[in-house]
Amino acid sequence: MKGFFRFSIVLMTAPLLCGAALVVGYVMLVVLTIPQLPDWAQPGVEQWLFDVPQYAETSDNGSYGNSTPAGMSAVPWDGYVGPGSEIYGLPLVGPIQHWSEWVGKPLLGCVFQDPHYRTHTGSDFPVNEGTPIHTTIAGKVVWSGSNGPWGNLVVVENNGYQVWLAHLSSIQASEGDILNYGDVVGLSGNTGNSTGAHLHYGIKQKTGEKSYVWLNPQSFFTEDEFISIGCSD
Repeated sequence: MKGFFRFSIVLMTAPLLCGAALVVGYVMLVVLTIPQLPDWAQPGVEQWLFDVPQYAETSDNGSYGNSTPAGMSAVPWDGYVGPGSEIYGLPLVGPIQHWSEWVGKPLLGCVFQDPHYRTHTGSDFPVNEGTPIHTTIAGKVVWSGSNGPWGNLVVVENNGYQVWLAHLSSIQASEGDILNYGDVVGLSGNTGNSTGAHLHYGIKQKTGEKSYVWLNPQSFFTEDEFISIGCSD
């Protein structure tokens, strides 16, 4: 009986011991490997090694330069294809007001994969609440309403692309609407995971049956269309 009891204890503790050994081995790998690399390479490798969990299911989804993998989302893909599928320009039309100041062009704050915000999947435009927000693509509204950290969100889809306009104070487009380029979808705000009135502008591309990427919005507008004010720490 005692032998059986001891055998049971070994069976139960073996997975824990294996897990502990893996953790120790991982830490040792980090400690021994990183110092051997050139100084310029150490921060990137350290960030990669400590990025736990590493989402392997999104590593092979068609992402490339100026893009980042996109995970699961409540926002559906409709498959809509229609005229005006080109994305260009900005969702804000100057002059705009930021605090008490009026400026001739939209202000660009945190950018795609900003050094202060590496996981950032779009471009942020600080602007007073209540400023009209325009779609930068003609297409079908596939989401219109609250969406967790995105706050009040409108998503317009066309030909495998979606334009996301987030943190709105109010929405003026309904799900299923077919919009023309430049139509107003709502007013800027500070809803959801937002620390100040601004517009989060994101662009998502479908790259496969179940794979999607976030694209850098700055690939779709030019430097003379905005004033850069940078992203705070």
